[in-house]
Amino acid sequence: MATTKKTTAKEAEVVKSTRAKKVSTKDIKKDAKAVATSVAHAAKDLRALGEAELHHALATAKADLVEAQKMLHANELPSAHVIRKSKKLIARIHTVLTEVTNSKEEK
Repeated sequence: MATTKKTTAKEAEVVKSTRAKKVSTKDIKKDAKAVATSVAHAAKDLRALGEAELHHALATAKADLVEAQKMLHANELPSAHVIRKSKKLIARIHTVLTEVTNSKEEK
């Protein structure tokens, strides 16, 4: 559960930090790398979570996506990569949830 919060927290941190200050391209690339690496490790970490924790992580990821979309429409988000990463995270969570429910049905 803690790793999922870190992933979404990093994405939220990128969104919040870019909103408050003028952002250079160098900062955006650095933040994009941090988000990309955190999401890459998310699939491994998601499989270690229970079903209830996955549902909570899904709700959190969806809320983060909505927040990022609002910021994009208000021109406060300098790059749209956060939205794409959030959608991929939501898809990963759905995939792991499906794996968990299918494994329970088999047993």
